[in-house]
Amino acid sequence: MSKIVEWKKLVDTSFRKKYDFTGYSAKNWFPGHMHKGLKAMQRKITNVDCVIEVHDARIPLSGRNTTFKETVSGVKPHLLVLNKEDLVPKADRKLIIKKIKEADPIVSDIVFTNGNDFGCKGVKSILPKAVKLIEHSDRFHRAGNPDHTIMIIGIPNVGKSTIINQLRNSRLKIGGKAAPTGDKPGITKALQEKIRVCNKPLVYLLDTPGISKPNVRSMHAGMKLAACNTLNDLVVGELSICDYILWYLNKSHEFGYVDYLGLKQPEDDHLLMLTKAAIANGLMTKRTTFGKTSTIPNIDLMAQRFLKWFRSGDFGRIYFDQDELDDIKLNDEHLKLNYQIQHNTDNDGRIKSL
Repeated sequence: MSKIVEWKKLVDTSFRKKYDFTGYSAKNWFPGHMHKGLKAMQRKITNVDCVIEVHDARIPLSGRNTTFKETVSGVKPHLLVLNKEDLVPKADRKLIIKKIKEADPIVSDIVFTNGNDFGCKGVKSILPKAVKLIEHSDRFHRAGNPDHTIMIIGIPNVGKSTIINQLRNSRLKIGGKAAPTGDKPGITKALQEKIRVCNKPLVYLLDTPGISKPNVRSMHAGMKLAACNTLNDLVVGELSICDYILWYLNKSHEFGYVDYLGLKQPEDDHLLMLTKAAIANGLMTKRTTFGKTSTIPNIDLMAQRFLKWFRSGDFGRIYFDQDELDDIKLNDEHLKLNYQIQHNTDNDGRIKSL
């Protein structure tokens, strides 16, 4: 029996089946600067021809601020960019696109991108797709304007500014960063000035602060957002985020973390996992109690490393919405089976002979 088979059996028979949110409370993830940024976006939207929403590809079905339609974009052409595609599997992308369009018809097109890859075909397709959407839309009072103005929106830390810099640098061959970037949520706190990214046709982009949903009602959705670094680690708690990620990885039979951390097998307890990982990686600290100094595992530092490595894809590529995707596929199979029974057809849709 291979170790993966043994680990799956261990997880399925002995580990947590559900995540216990006892002790957690619903939180307001909508800081003051988001209210200010949203109002500024609403004032600018009349001078915008198209909206590009950037979102984290690891949570394609959850975590999106679906209130943008009512609060910002309205009837403007809407292009959805699922960024950080290098962190997710290549499977199920057609299904994801189909389900997003069914649930949110205002989305005109969907593109998967890796904003850190200068050769990414998805990134290169963004401007041509956006310009095409604009040229086939009613621009109302902006019909006579020679330029195209596009607003970049999305929740915090999904790569909006990185995408803007990539488009600008590749089209205009200009180095540097026109939009500030960082690996923490909330780098862009205010609406930026228009950034020219293309001369023919003349295209400007507006970078905006990340705007989360006013209320995250589902604790699972909130923890997924935290795991993907779109919420402040210090607000949610690094140890709590590690615990949720560990539970999800085990439940999904994603055991890449075991070998990467130097563990012997999967662990269900996050504190025990972090302790063993800290020892395996030599992350120790000295603590003095009652005048006696001892060396102990540095759990806090290990938690920070665990989050960094997970978010960098070092444990493997995963969708945090895999459960939802599996449910959709199962439902589609049931619908297909029912159709075959009712219409006496085979898997290819041909009528069976009597």
